[in-house]
Amino acid sequence: MNIRDMLHLTACSDLRRNILISLNEHDKSLRELREELKTSSTTALHALKELETSNLTFQTKNKNYGLTNIGRTLSLKLLDLISAVEVLKKHERFWLDHDMSGIPEHMLEKIGWLKSSNLIEDTATDIFKVHTNFITLLACAKEIKGISSIYVPEFMNLFSDLIINKKAEVELILTQEVIGKIDKSVINNIISDKSLKFKLYITREEVKAAFTVTDYFFSLGLYHFNGNYDYNRDLLSYDRKGIEWGKNLFEWYLKQAERI
Repeated sequence: MNIRDMLHLTACSDLRRNILISLNEHDKSLRELREELKTSSTTALHALKELETSNLTFQTKNKNYGLTNIGRTLSLKLLDLISAVEVLKKHERFWLDHDMSGIPEHMLEKIGWLKSSNLIEDTATDIFKVHTNFITLLACAKEIKGISSIYVPEFMNLFSDLIINKKAEVELILTQEVIGKIDKSVINNIISDKSLKFKLYITREEVKAAFTVTDYFFSLGLYHFNGNYDYNRDLLSYDRKGIEWGKNLFEWYLKQAERI
């Protein structure tokens, strides 16, 4: 079977695709598959036969159906593709209207991890909704990792309070331009206290994103194509996979940064 036939077999049939996804959970009987997928035994058996002929499924000794190693690998890729489609369609305008060059390709490949995210937007009656929501969330965080190419005067006092008074563990990556605008006495006051868990990094690369990942949420902001940062929209996730995606993105930027 060539690649085209394999793609047709696994992606172009709702039933065959759903069987692969269902069996990814665990081996199942024909009755379980029939009831779960709401189809007849004859139709399910026909699809299973096609999948078995292509070495994607097999029948176990107790007459249940399971996935071969190839079938399990393909089912995982199908799940990943479905998740990616979900998040891209769910927030279609967000992705279409923004410069995504701040997200490296290997992270775009995992964009499906953000499928449980929500879009926070300013409204005509609440023009500071995004900003206020972010401040409220950040105030409760115990571990904070973030990167920013934008300067907001209020943020340094907020982070000082989190680090000094609330003993939060903070790692920040800032561009050279942003660091140049920060009151150096505030930074020196924090860095000089060795009991505080604070690490500051500088990146000399152009950063087309601003994001924060904490112990319980991940927030992502992007730039418009005209080069202006969009202060009015943030993508927010409380999901474990979304937070993990944010941490991986931070680690990628961290490799390019220098410790201050």
